[in-house]
Amino acid sequence: MAQNAYQYSTAAEALPLAQPKTRIKYKAARWTRKERLMVAFVSAVIMILMVGVVFSSMQTSAARSNAANMQTETETTRETNNALRSDIQNKTSKQNLDEVAKKYNMTLSDSNVRNINQ
Repeated sequence: MAQNAYQYSTAAEALPLAQPKTRIKYKAARWTRKERLMVAFVSAVIMILMVGVVFSSMQTSAARSNAANMQTETETTRETNNALRSDIQNKTSKQNLDEVAKKYNMTLSDSNVRNINQ
């Protein structure tokens, strides 16, 4: 059993010097024609999508501007119509008709008036 025992040595052993690790430089592989076509196709699709987004954004902006202009025009027309209705109501009122008749020396007799609203 003595032959199987671990052998101790009293002499100091020098550790082997660590070899500096050398980095292996790899060359970039050349792209195949298929890879170049794929990259070109994907780039073209992305560019088309970018242009589409910008175009749709511009169309949306134009539509909003057009809608705002139409809303303003509608409000202006509504105000004009309301003013005209008010003017018509004032001019067709009994008091105004009496004033105009007096101004032009006209008389209004009830026997000559017909009610057309019935």
